[in-house]
Amino acid sequence: MNPDNSTVSLRRILVPLDASAHSRAALEAAIQLAEAIGAEISGLYVEDADLLEVCRYPFAREIGMFPAESRRLESADLERDFRIQAERIRRMMALLTENRAIHWSLTVRRGQVAREILALATSADLVVMGRLGCSMSGGRLGSTVNRLIEAGRGMALLLKEGLRLHAPVITVYTGSALSKRAGEMARRLAQAAGGTMEVLIPASGDAEFEILREEVLSAAAADPDMEGMRIAFRRIRTDVAAALINVLRAEYRQPVVLPVDAIDGDAETVQSLLGRIDNPVLLVQ
Repeated sequence: MNPDNSTVSLRRILVPLDASAHSRAALEAAIQLAEAIGAEISGLYVEDADLLEVCRYPFAREIGMFPAESRRLESADLERDFRIQAERIRRMMALLTENRAIHWSLTVRRGQVAREILALATSADLVVMGRLGCSMSGGRLGSTVNRLIEAGRGMALLLKEGLRLHAPVITVYTGSALSKRAGEMARRLAQAAGGTMEVLIPASGDAEFEILREEVLSAAAADPDMEGMRIAFRRIRTDVAAALINVLRAEYRQPVVLPVDAIDGDAETVQSLLGRIDNPVLLVQ
């Protein structure tokens, strides 16, 4: 991607990592995207300071599958586990980027997990992370993902285990500044995933649909990196959240680039939508 011809700069992708399969899925997607557009990957592993704090209390115990496997949670053991986990993540990053022209690094920090991720997210062009972390005990979204949505800034690609980036990439276009940015991001993802995208246009009539469709085609034609891009269009209801759910439940594996203002943009609405679909979602906030 040529930054001079783009309003979206994707030079640095932040990937928070832990022991979960969702985290590995996020790393694989980040590598796929970074390789296609020439970005670098910054991995982040946070040693959970809250767990260390818990070790100060005599009732803190590590629970195994059976009661007899329960043992006192010691800070020394946790420190060792932190080191082992960081080394595993480093090896995973090295293995998955082997023989690829991708620059990557891993930062290890100690603190509250969500706070550390949000602090580094401000200096990244895109955050790619799993929807659920290794500490999730239920629900559809991890607590850190919810914090990222509530912060309401930047771009974040959220994935589940077993789902990869592949065409067509779906986006919503309303004519807003965020939807124009989302359209460009959809083209970048499509570039990495197979060269096909589908644009959902919420319109109350044919005339409005055609105006918005021409705007999308003009933007794509002006993008020199998008030669050969195949774009399909679909008109949907102006109740975008409901329309998206209907479309994506039938096409749940396709990645979605979502400008949050298309569904009114408040954190609760975004969280509710993500809780009802399984697609990889790139939030443009």
